[in-house]
Amino acid sequence: MTRHFFIIERHKRFQNGSVLITGLIFLMILTMIALSSLSGGTMEEKLAANDRDRQVALQAAEAILREAETSLFSAPPFDPFDPDKFTDACQPADGEKLGGLCTELPLATAPRWRTVSWASRKNTRTFASKGGKLRDKFGELTAQPQYIVEIVSAPYKPNAAVARCEPGIAHITARGEGRNQSIVILQSTYRFLPKECL
Repeated sequence: MTRHFFIIERHKRFQNGSVLITGLIFLMILTMIALSSLSGGTMEEKLAANDRDRQVALQAAEAILREAETSLFSAPPFDPFDPDKFTDACQPADGEKLGGLCTELPLATAPRWRTVSWASRKNTRTFASKGGKLRDKFGELTAQPQYIVEIVSAPYKPNAAVARCEPGIAHITARGEGRNQSIVILQSTYRFLPKECL
């Protein structure tokens, strides 16, 4: 038995560069995907940094608001209450070093926190606790947190026969400023009653 081997000669096909073009298109698509994921990552980093700056400003505003609520209303001009210490421009009254004590604005005007000059330290109050500056605690504040107190209603006696006063109401507006112009403004309403009214 004899074996016959046939060699089949395949026709050589000429490639017209389609593999090269397909490869280049594939590489271009991969490059665009890689670039978009890199730019997306950069955007997420910026968003995270901005959120961090805002959180620091929020914490500073909350801290100064707590400071005002816990320490301010147990001392003059709130206890005993002295209405002469509160001014329309929130500037220091005669003989006072600190401002930030404001009278209530008429209802038709803009809110006090929009009209007060936060840049002027005479019109606002800052952190007064024994612990020092909040900037030392947070480290990422561009300015010390500030607050103003606006008297909404003063404590008063309804009539002479009643010994007890009606409590006073004040708005405390706090402002915290983080990096990159991250500004947070918080406001609380506080009822206070001087000791002489108890």
